[in-house]
Amino acid sequence: MTVPANMDSFIGNAHSVEILKRAIAQDRLPHAMIFAGPQGVGKATLALLVAQQLNCLSPVSNSACGHCSACRRILAILESRHLPCKTLKTGFCGTCANCQIRARRHPDVRLIEPDEKSIITIDQVRDLIDEIAFQPAEARYRVVIFDPAGEMQAAAQNSLLKTLEEPASRTILILITANPYSLLQTIRSRSRMLQFGAIPQEAIERFLATNARMAAEEARLAAAISGGSLGTALSVDTTEYREIRTQALQFVNLLLRRGRFVEVSNIAVQVTKEKDKELFLLWIETVSALLRDIYFCDVAPDRVAQRDLRETLTQLARSISREVYVRAIHAVEKLKRDLQNNVNKQLAVESMFVALGTHHG
Repeated sequence: MTVPANMDSFIGNAHSVEILKRAIAQDRLPHAMIFAGPQGVGKATLALLVAQQLNCLSPVSNSACGHCSACRRILAILESRHLPCKTLKTGFCGTCANCQIRARRHPDVRLIEPDEKSIITIDQVRDLIDEIAFQPAEARYRVVIFDPAGEMQAAAQNSLLKTLEEPASRTILILITANPYSLLQTIRSRSRMLQFGAIPQEAIERFLATNARMAAEEARLAAAISGGSLGTALSVDTTEYREIRTQALQFVNLLLRRGRFVEVSNIAVQVTKEKDKELFLLWIETVSALLRDIYFCDVAPDRVAQRDLRETLTQLARSISREVYVRAIHAVEKLKRDLQNNVNKQLAVESMFVALGTHHG
C-alpha cells in the first residue's frame, strides 16, 4: 500500500482533514481527540499525518514536506505497522529489512496497540503516563495514538482520566474507535470527537487503479464491495469474492422476489457458521453492493460497478418495483449497523428478511 505523503494526499473525509489542518494552523488543536467512524477509512493513518504536520521541520505551503527527518520517521510508523519480523515469528530482531524500518520510528510519536492478549492494558497506559510526564525528546509535540481505543481495559481508561483532566505540556492524545460508546463517558466528555464517514466508492476505485496498480475491472469490483473502507478494498481477494458473490446473488433474488423463508434461513446458517468473521462481513457488503447496482441499473446504468453482471441485475431491476429494492437497500444498511452491537448474525439476517415481508410463510 502507498503511504500518504502528508495530509493533502489523504483519501476521503476531506471535511475532517480540513478541520484538523485549520486547527493546527491556528495552534488550536485539542489536547485530546476521538477519531470515530467505520473501520478501514484511515483514522489511524490520519492521526499519524497530524503528528507529521505538527512536527515537520520544513513545511511547504502549510503542509508537511514528507522528506525531512521528522516526516520520514513518522511515516516509518505507517510503513512498518503491519510488517512482521522476517526472522522471528513474533518480536523484533532488529536486523531484517522490516525491523530496520521499525527501528526508524520517531521516539515522540507513539502508537499504542493491543498486546498479545488483544487488549490495551493498564500497564501500557501507566508506562505511557510515566513517559509523558517529561517533555518530548526532540519533537515539538508528542503525539500518542490509541488504536483501537475501545480495546482498552476499563481500568486502563480510568487511569488515563487524570492525564486528560491535567494534560501534559506539548502532548496530543488521539483515541481511534469505530464505536465511541465503547469508551467511558468520562473519557468522551474530556475529548473532542471528530466523526469520520465512508470513503466514496469512486475515490477508492481511483486509488486502487492508480496507487495499488490494480486492473480497472478488479479495482471496480473491490471498490464496490469495500463498504467505503479503503482497508477492506485493499485486502479483497477478488477470486474469493466472486465465489461469495454467487451465494449473495442467490440471497438477493430471494429477498426481492419473495422467496421462501426456509431458503433464506439455509443461506443464513451457511454464511454465519463460518468462524472467519471477515468472510461474513464480506458477504454482507456483497449483498449491499449487488442491491446498489440493481438500483443503478434502473436510474444510472453508467454507475453499475459489477458490469459482468449487468444483464442479470438489469433483469432483476425490471422485474420488481423500485420501492422493493430501495427498502431492501435500507434494510441491509440497518442490518450492518445492528451487527456492530454483537447481535446474533443468523437471527439478524432472518429477521431482516421477515421485516421486509418478503417471505411466503
